[in-house]
Amino acid sequence: MYLFQSLFQSWVESLLFLKPSNLKLLLLATLRIIRDSYKFFVGILLLFVLFESSLWDIIFGIKSSIFDIIQKILLIDLFFMFVLVARPSVKRKAKDYFGNYAWHFLYWFCIPLVIIPFIEFVLKVSALPPILVAVLFPIEVFWILFWLDVRVSIKNLFLSLWRGLKMLLFNLPFCVIAFIIPYFILVYIRFLLPALLSKYLEVICAIFYICLFTVFYTKRLHDQFKLYFAE
Repeated sequence: MYLFQSLFQSWVESLLFLKPSNLKLLLLATLRIIRDSYKFFVGILLLFVLFESSLWDIIFGIKSSIFDIIQKILLIDLFFMFVLVARPSVKRKAKDYFGNYAWHFLYWFCIPLVIIPFIEFVLKVSALPPILVAVLFPIEVFWILFWLDVRVSIKNLFLSLWRGLKMLLFNLPFCVIAFIIPYFILVYIRFLLPALLSKYLEVICAIFYICLFTVFYTKRLHDQFKLYFAE
């Protein structure tokens, strides 16, 4: 009974973020991250563009499916890097900052390759129904953020996944309204756009939502710390 009361209370609190005044602050904080980190986002995105198959075809006359495969594999890394850049830190985001998370990155990269193809490999390399993608996206952002907040170990990697699932569950109304509904709008819009433009529109939207959920994560972790890191 207590669990359901806590869950319901948390759902109500999550919906308060959608009040106009609170939503304005949330969006301003999101846009601030994008403004402050746009050079990193653009740099990471250019790496993705570098392996655009149509680009190689037009400029060099090279046609190969290997570029599409490389792009899909790159998404395994780029999603992690986007979250790492968006994550708030008192440290200056430079070489030392990113170097401190080298082992976190290595473990994360091994998820689809060695440990379990749970989210990254399945989500990015294979085709899933849109509803499943919409549900996995917030979990993936929360998972990485929890993972970056703990010491590197296999145990903590999967504890971070569990905490990400809990954050989604205890804030489900916000996640549904803030991401899943707009996601379906994007799914239908992309059918009206050329395939290439549609792909990069999705990446740009992903960056925005990564920043949005990072801000939300920071606020909810402050409010619900004991829920995720119980002594």
